Amino acid sequence: MKRAPDKKNDGAVSLRLSPAQIDILAPAIQLLVQSYQTHLRSGASRLAYPFRIYPPPKGFGRGNFDQSFMNGIVSFGRVLQTKSKSGRRMKLDTWQIRAAAFAIRAYVDYLRLLRRQQRLKGKQSKVRVHHDDQSIAHLKARSHRVIRSLERHMKRANRALINAVGENCYATLTKAWQAHLRWMRLHIAYCQPWAKPHSGRLARLRRDLDELMEIARRGLHEEGYQPPQDKEFRHLMRLYARYAREGRVAMWIIGSLHEDRERFLRKYHLAQFVINRSNLKELSKS
Repeated sequence: MKRAPDKKNDGAVSLRLSPAQIDILAPAIQLLVQSYQTHLRSGASRLAYPFRIYPPPKGFGRGNFDQSFMNGIVSFGRVLQTKSKSGRRMKLDTWQIRAAAFAIRAYVDYLRLLRRQQRLKGKQSKVRVHHDDQSIAHLKARSHRVIRSLERHMKRANRALINAVGENCYATLTKAWQAHLRWMRLHIAYCQPWAKPHSGRLARLRRDLDELMEIARRGLHEEGYQPPQDKEFRHLMRLYARYAREGRVAMWIIGSLHEDRERFLRKYHLAQFVINRSNLKELSKS
């Protein structure tokens, strides 16, 4: 009897990683895991696509997070923390092997990004990179050999998984992995340089946030609440603007909120958005 599709670690294969391969793989996986942990703690990793600065078009695919796949990557990272002079033999499934290849490519891009930031900021840069262009090129060549070895193991793991769960289930899991991979690229491993923002666009975004704060502040006053501190208040309005762009705000969009600031429903709508997401003090009754 074939197992259920949620058994994503079926078909794990035994393989041996040499010390040289671990030297390439360990920092790459750790970068991915640490970026994910930052995402959990603060809600966003420094290696995330700048959605607020460059909002993607409507219908842009952001991928889908999958906890099972992520747990496998985190557990793989823990194993690699313990070094061994003779390398390490372990059992990995195809998703962990694919994640390893992805992490290595992302790590090389990450070092390039740091190197570029250092060149742009010059001697006053706070970024300290121990890799120059030549060493990064050498790392890329070594990484390519490790990736080719991982891809050979991945083919074995793919065959083992198909034998364990069947081709239909394998296709379903592969589709879920591709969605999770896209999520990782955009949320914890976006190592591409940002384009310089257009000054006019930034000014418009600031004006939008200022107007949203003004409307929400009036609504909170009418509801009998003090507004939150400016930093928290602005964060909530950025959150509202993001939800509006994604179509997650059911009734009002930013454009309609600006059309008539005095309309009761508009003020009430924004005030409730803030009230539901913060602990506000009530205004004095006197």
